[in-house]
Amino acid sequence: MERITHELMLALRGIKRAPAPYFLTILILSLGLGIFFSNATLYYWLNNDPLPHKSHTLFFPQINAGAHEDGSREPHRILSYRDVQLLSTSDIPSAKAAMFQSAGYARLPSAEQRSPTPVHLRATQRDFFTLFDVPFLHGGRWPDDAARLEIILSKASAERFFGETNVVGETLQLGNELFKIIGVLDDWALLPRLYDVQAGNGAAETADIYLPWETAYDLSIKSNTRTRSEDNRNYNENFAVNGREGYFFQSQFWVQLDTPEQQAAYEQFMQQVVQSEKEAGRHPRPSANRLTNMSNIAEAFDARNRQLDVFALVSLLFLIVCLFNASHLSLNRYLASQYEFGLRRALGASRGQLQKQILADVLVSATIAFVFSLLVAAGATKLITTLLPSTRTLTSWNIEMVAVMALIALIASYVVTVYPAIRASFGSLSRQIK
Repeated sequence: MERITHELMLALRGIKRAPAPYFLTILILSLGLGIFFSNATLYYWLNNDPLPHKSHTLFFPQINAGAHEDGSREPHRILSYRDVQLLSTSDIPSAKAAMFQSAGYARLPSAEQRSPTPVHLRATQRDFFTLFDVPFLHGGRWPDDAARLEIILSKASAERFFGETNVVGETLQLGNELFKIIGVLDDWALLPRLYDVQAGNGAAETADIYLPWETAYDLSIKSNTRTRSEDNRNYNENFAVNGREGYFFQSQFWVQLDTPEQQAAYEQFMQQVVQSEKEAGRHPRPSANRLTNMSNIAEAFDARNRQLDVFALVSLLFLIVCLFNASHLSLNRYLASQYEFGLRRALGASRGQLQKQILADVLVSATIAFVFSLLVAAGATKLITTLLPSTRTLTSWNIEMVAVMALIALIASYVVTVYPAIRASFGSLSRQIK
């Protein structure tokens, strides 16, 4: 331990003798690492598997349904009410849920809060919370998928409206209706939000309020992301009927198929559904069934943010340039002080001992560069989220990410120092002494 402390003290003395070149090297290294860390953070979250233990069992089924024959073999990425009803009739999935995103205004029914608060809504079914492992803090989900004036709040929404989280049994006004609160979720964020990647929602914030899917149709609540109609119905009138009977597409639908046998059986079921609809004259388009796994949904829906892919590549190239420049500065610093290495070698220090001293210098450099690079990364991330507001949910760091960043900083510091260290340790002793 004393030897390590001695080596670290020598490294600090080396900094004091030539602070300007040293900190210029650290500055360049920190800029490269910071820009790389900021873009790598966004890239990591966008390519993260949010449910690694079960994502391979979650599927998005699609059928090429429509009102008219147009020869298209590309099924809709959103489903109609009738599509969901048909795909829900099978008992093969262990869980299944329809959903769509919307928005509204909520307020306490008491007179104290007069101005309503804008909220993000998710109309869904009870298995949504099972499919995506949504944790409950208080209460629970609905007992079935029937329409009911009952809602589930996020933890943040409960605290915003009531100042506490244990609000099961309380009442909240949503639009013109009073809803009973039956559950409050714990902290939960599925990143990326693969259950709703269409319309660029993979990095969007989670909903504030969850209400039954059937209730949303009864109250004429529509999706605020992407909708499509293929008939002449007026969907602004009597949506409870027209939205269910017409060709109005707005929902996503997910099923959990735990085994390959279940997947094959459900694909067969989808073929039977399409064949039955064709025989009834309600499926004029060519058959084009798809069963897309959650891990492939972003590629299948072309929902990847290509800008962030480009940013990640550019930041990597920028880091490499910074490493070359920092290595050049480090070489000049070591060559300027090579007489010290010569004296140590002349006094009997082995090359291994010199390498230990250099490693101590690397450790000090990596620590300082890591701290500064985190500050640069925080600033760069703030700039990116300002330019691309949709990425603001992708900026958090967990312990594993910080540990990897620290390891990268240590490796980068060593890479910057390795050539100067070789020159200093294995150079001509007579030349160094001279």
